[in-house]
Amino acid sequence: MSRPKLTHINRIELAILLKEGLSIRQIARAIGVHHSTICRELARNKTANRVGYHAGQAHRWTVMRRARANQAFRKLPSDQKLVGVIVEKLEAIWSPQQIAGWLKSTGRQARVCAQTIYDWIYTFRPDLKPYLHCRKGQYRRTRAARLRQEGRAKERAKRRIDQRPKCILKRKRYGHWEGDTVVGAGQSGYIATFVERKSGYLLAYKLAGPTAEAFTGAGRICFASVPAKYRRTLTLDNGWEMSDYEQLERLTSLQVYFAYPYHSWERGTNENTNGLLRYFFPKKTSFADITQEQIDRAVQLINTRPRKRLGYRTPEQVVTSRWCDLD
Repeated sequence: MSRPKLTHINRIELAILLKEGLSIRQIARAIGVHHSTICRELARNKTANRVGYHAGQAHRWTVMRRARANQAFRKLPSDQKLVGVIVEKLEAIWSPQQIAGWLKSTGRQARVCAQTIYDWIYTFRPDLKPYLHCRKGQYRRTRAARLRQEGRAKERAKRRIDQRPKCILKRKRYGHWEGDTVVGAGQSGYIATFVERKSGYLLAYKLAGPTAEAFTGAGRICFASVPAKYRRTLTLDNGWEMSDYEQLERLTSLQVYFAYPYHSWERGTNENTNGLLRYFFPKKTSFADITQEQIDRAVQLINTRPRKRLGYRTPEQVVTSRWCDLD
């Protein structure tokens, strides 16, 4: 994804807002860019005036930098000596990154960056592409970039809570659940929690680690004891451990929805029940030595507490006496 470029008008706005004493984040919101864009702009174009920035000077410097970058790309085909060095290193199985780093570290006058070498190969010397380790496209994609792209695709594919049937909000039917993880102090351990919205019945299982595989396995174990007709939907948080939700759906027959990030109130039943669990395992508690037996004991005590909205019956009483009779 390309970074947003500030225009000359944006730079004038930036200079004015700096003089008014606004913070970087306030300026970014006012201009409509990420705050890191403002940070990079100020770092590249620092001046000696009172606010440390001058819009006109910053714009001139930016134009000059772009001109130099374009010139570097154009000069490479005409610099046969430099071309010869690059070809020699490519044939020796050096990557463009290694070539660019070596040119800089040896103090050579002729230098180019790795991206310039890639662009030159794909534009002027396609015959050299077999020497590149990655030949699938003009631009290399790192593993991190691939993971980010896959993550964005999965985010777009998620069913959001506003796609969930509206009747679920009324708590008229059993079988609609909410899920999350409770984290120990210093990330010393994790507990997966699942709460049924109508009854408030809690299921919980200690995770082997903060992984999608562990969370999915916990869901499979917990819901194995729940009748199929009461496994309708599951609304989750957005933690990384919940990313394998398709597998969880296949294993449990639940249709998974996701709350929006930082909208914990959209899973209020789960959040409140996690608060009850925190009574037994406070936030400063290490989960390293907590056993599943201790968790089961805490869950039993929570499920046998009378609830006003249940007519002072307990979630366990509702589950055992009504699940077989009500739909």
